[in-house]
Amino acid sequence: MKTVTIIGGSGARNTLKALRKIKNVKINNIVTMFDSGGSTGYLRKKFGIYALGDLRDRILAVSENESLRDISSQRIEMDGINHNIGNLLLYGLVKKYDKGYLEIAKGMFKTPKNIDFIPIVDNINCSANLVIKTDKGEFIGEDSLDSNSDRELKIQDVRLDKKAKISRTAADAIIKSDFLIFGPGDVYSSILPNTLVDGFDDTIAKSKAKKILIVNIMNKKSETNGFKTSDFVRLFEKKKIKIDYIIINEKTLPVQKIKGKYGSFSGWVENDLSDKRVIKGDFINENLPYEHDPNKILLPLKRIIK
Repeated sequence: MKTVTIIGGSGARNTLKALRKIKNVKINNIVTMFDSGGSTGYLRKKFGIYALGDLRDRILAVSENESLRDISSQRIEMDGINHNIGNLLLYGLVKKYDKGYLEIAKGMFKTPKNIDFIPIVDNINCSANLVIKTDKGEFIGEDSLDSNSDRELKIQDVRLDKKAKISRTAADAIIKSDFLIFGPGDVYSSILPNTLVDGFDDTIAKSKAKKILIVNIMNKKSETNGFKTSDFVRLFEKKKIKIDYIIINEKTLPVQKIKGKYGSFSGWVENDLSDKRVIKGDFINENLPYEHDPNKILLPLKRIIK
């Protein structure tokens, strides 16, 4: 059985949906816990816990408990915040079961036995936030990028404002995996934060896994404005992560299809690489053109993970 570890934020749920269709694969989901916006940010500030939103997103992506999955996808307004019910449910489990909450959640949501969910840190009360240094100044918290989504920012560096240590479970998963998949997702605010915890660099240096990068379909003004494939790869190379396979979408659609919160759209990611690592094609979800279609990215993933 091949072991695959996904590293990223909520954008990686489509990677998970694709991978679950491959037979004889053990899937570990390493999830960033530093989100600070919306419902997740409210729960962090009020109750002093780490972020639950991206974790909820991954669990719901593969939940086989249809009724609970549907309820958990609903939203309610409370204290002026539009809360995802799944976040509130996970917080309730944390409050009752402490670190045992994830095993209870997996049972309740009936997630497949070959799929696990691993917070990047063990400390449930981790209060570390992302610090983003840009050409327009320094921002605190992942949500600060969302609140500046209409601005064309050039991010120069990201770090955590407090020390956080990689969980032993996450480190073991990375070291023992046959493949590591990064993305897709907001690279600065969802994927790279996983690499900022103490112990990550040493862990990745011990990994012999093949590294796969699924490049975003679109750029966001506040994160990757004007980025091409090579710009995404460069960010991982700076972390001494050698990418072995690069999956890049080449199909585009009329810009009018990008709606809602994706008004921050600033152009399709262009491919400027042609080496043997590159796998290019039509991987776009035509109903949600800022996302990948799980059935389409399944094809290159199956070829790689033999």
